[in-house]
Amino acid sequence: MATKKTTSVPADALAAARQRAAETRRLLQHKPSPSELLTTQELADAAPFYFVLRDYIRQLKEAREAAGITLAEVSARSGLAVESLSRLETGAQTNPTWKTLGMYAAALGRRPRLTVEVVASDDGYRSSEK
Repeated sequence: MATKKTTSVPADALAAARQRAAETRRLLQHKPSPSELLTTQELADAAPFYFVLRDYIRQLKEAREAAGITLAEVSARSGLAVESLSRLETGAQTNPTWKTLGMYAAALGRRPRLTVEVVASDDGYRSSEK
């Protein structure tokens, strides 16, 4: 029979950790945007598609919640595992397939729509103007 090894955390260290956690929760209670969490360079280096993807998934989650649909119901409608849907909504799944996104959307009576927008290049001209 194996014995269970336990270690105790000093009370002052535990209190300090709890205080840091409470402060972090207070600072992040307003759900900061990526521009508040990342430096200018980090934002410039980030894959723009990632932020579009996170916004799309946020819209799906908001639609699901507004309709009063649980993840279990989406799972039953889509065939996707509840755990996969949860990871998708929390951002733990960072690279879902189009099929997964489409199945989630269809379970909510929606469909994905991909659009292209014109953006200015580094020299200030729109790509269609060259």
